[in-house]
Amino acid sequence: MATEAPPSIEHAKVRLLAGPLTEEEDPELWAQVVLGRDHLSRWFGDIGIELVMHADYRIALLRQTDETDRRRRAADNGKAVLPPVLKSRALSFFESQVLSYLHDKLNAAASMGIHELHLIRSEVHDAIINLQPAAQRNREAILTNRIDAALNKFKDYGLIDETQIGAQPAIQPKLVLLVIISRDELERFNTLLGDLIVEPRAESELGDTQDTGAPPTDEANGVARHG
Repeated sequence: MATEAPPSIEHAKVRLLAGPLTEEEDPELWAQVVLGRDHLSRWFGDIGIELVMHADYRIALLRQTDETDRRRRAADNGKAVLPPVLKSRALSFFESQVLSYLHDKLNAAASMGIHELHLIRSEVHDAIINLQPAAQRNREAILTNRIDAALNKFKDYGLIDETQIGAQPAIQPKLVLLVIISRDELERFNTLLGDLIVEPRAESELGDTQDTGAPPTDEANGVARHG
């Protein structure tokens, strides 16, 4: 009986277009990505995509370049601008706030060599509620529902897993979260978040929208995309 051929660099391209790849998931395909990294970077770059690899976490993923980069590349090559290849999912400002909190907690744990972080769900609720402007913190039921909706979305996106600590519901943020969100995006969002919490006027504006569960005006500026 013929043995199955090992995966090729073409398999790696197809797999990466489907989503993040980890060594744990497919060691042979990960090896192809490592060996063919330069070729893959050029190949994806030609269609407006950045290959992102994290050697320590053994994670590879693709990130869509923005329109400015695609226009510049097209002008340099004398060609028409390519449309985006990867689908982006916009996050609301509130969802970005939850994601930023998870990112910070996971990054702090990873910096100490802890790559499996478990967070009690109710403690996540409390932490996010405490990040809200003072006038909003008494709307605990509304905020808790919005936090749970965000966590469920992140689970669907493959960014967190649901688990338990004893009898308490918990979540486990995945390491891909540290790779998928660029540091620049996170810093811009945290700066914006700080301004909104500090400025009394912004706090008042947030209060009007959160009463009804409607998204704040500045939502488009959130950490934003999961490509």
